[in-house]
Amino acid sequence: MGTSVHPRLLGWWGGDPPGAARPTVDDPDVLRLAAEIVPGGRVTDLGGYMSLNARLEPAGLVLRVHRPFVSRRRLLAVQQVRCRLADRGLLVPVPLRWRDSTVFRCGERWAELEEYVPHERPEPTSEAFISMFEAMGILHRALAGIGLAVPRPLVAIYAPPGTLLRWLSTADSAVQHDPEASEIARLVRGLAQTLRSRWIRAADLPVQLIHGDLHLRNVCRTSDGRTVYLDFGFLSLRPRVHELAYSLSWMIFALDGHTDPQSFAWETIPWLVEKYEATADSRLTQLERQALAPYIAAAPLYHAAIAGFTSDPAGRLRSERPYLRLSEWLLEHPEAAQI
Repeated sequence: MGTSVHPRLLGWWGGDPPGAARPTVDDPDVLRLAAEIVPGGRVTDLGGYMSLNARLEPAGLVLRVHRPFVSRRRLLAVQQVRCRLADRGLLVPVPLRWRDSTVFRCGERWAELEEYVPHERPEPTSEAFISMFEAMGILHRALAGIGLAVPRPLVAIYAPPGTLLRWLSTADSAVQHDPEASEIARLVRGLAQTLRSRWIRAADLPVQLIHGDLHLRNVCRTSDGRTVYLDFGFLSLRPRVHELAYSLSWMIFALDGHTDPQSFAWETIPWLVEKYEATADSRLTQLERQALAPYIAAAPLYHAAIAGFTSDPAGRLRSERPYLRLSEWLLEHPEAAQI
């Protein structure tokens, strides 16, 4: 990728063409399809980043309508993975057939249907994150046994330092007349250069299918205490330590560590990793342990590096400044994430 980004991604990040954005429940194509599936039903937006998740009542269904760049081939592969996970006893919404297919059109987009699984989103507490890392281990153990080829997502919250630096060239040009945003862009470039000197390549790390976006919105609980795994839009073959690191970065941010990363209880990270290893039934390798700190630092840099492809690059960089404090501090104190 880099400065020669796929044109469909440029359209998504920049909001051009207009149809590239996430659809809404007011979209005529969505309303038309929902009425065909559940005549006279109610449609409510359940949220979602990569797709619209529309709840159809009283049928107890969820209609997922994806962005235009999500291919039918990828959706079918992800559906297979979800079905395999369900066969292994994990609570995952599985695809339902509608008009003899589990993937069908909603205007110019692909859509799918699943049963709504009632659940509650945990509050961001230490106890909730402990459960989340245990759930991650269970999920990784199941995914490791699934030998399916899944096309990579065109958008993924993962990029090595070289890619981040190439993307930043676009951001540099976009914000050159904004002193504050330019300063943040220079900061991100310096951090990405430091990151590159400490990076451990994906080729040198254990890789497997991972969820790609595990946080408390996607690892929820049913009323009887079961874990439900949601939204596999970023499912991909990646270093498993990336999943751990990305989830840790959001945990630190959610627990107010972003205001002063030094005050975060870094001593809890080895314990959380142990919780993960126990349920994954697999210990991290020495290289994975070395990779944890730079991979945590990479997460905020990713969100800043794509600023140049958005409709408001300067505003995006400013909004990411609090999250970037984590990268700054951790690259200066990598020993904090040693396990």
